[in-house]
Amino acid sequence: MSKLLEYLKYIGLFIIFIIVIAIITSLINLTGLNSNFISKLSIILTAISFFIISTLASQNNNEKGYIIGLKLGILCIIFLVLINLIMFKSGFNIDRIIYYIILICSSILGGSFGKNFKIKKLAR
Repeated sequence: MSKLLEYLKYIGLFIIFIIVIAIITSLINLTGLNSNFISKLSIILTAISFFIISTLASQNNNEKGYIIGLKLGILCIIFLVLINLIMFKSGFNIDRIIYYIILICSSILGGSFGKNFKIKKLAR
């Protein structure tokens, strides 16, 4: 049960990241920049959020980093797929599948990075 709550904590953090990314891209969209640039920016920011979340999760866990990254990546992808199917009624295409693969790879890299490079806390 505690593992489930821990994963839900990181999914909640992911939701916060997605909301912040949506706000940032909406504000940039108001500036009149090319929508192609904004689309690529949102992909990059989402991949960075997957990396950060997996890094944080792997630092606080005893499992292997890439396994944690894979688990969190798949959970967040399932969340994104459900949102796309329910709210936007968008189906699957090759671009969407490549996007999800990029996000899972980013999550796996973040898990491995977080496991190998733990942040040392300052002793007081």
